Amino acid sequence: MGILDIFRKKTATATDPVCHMAVEKEGARYTSEYEGETYYFCAPGCKQVFEEDPPRYIGADKPAVEM
Repeated sequence: MGILDIFRKKTATATDPVCHMAVEKEGARYTSEYEGETYYFCAPGCKQVFEEDPPRYIGADKPAVEM
């Protein structure tokens, strides 16, 4: 592996269901399980809001929170 391979490696990302920001899955600090699915969050606030009403955010076309 050469030094440039670091830049070529693409990390797996998920979309925060609350604010729709991209979140790297590897090493994610804020996650939540709902109906057998793992959801990833950019911050503890988004995680908390999601956990209060998950169906509101799953599959939403627009972010509930503008960043």
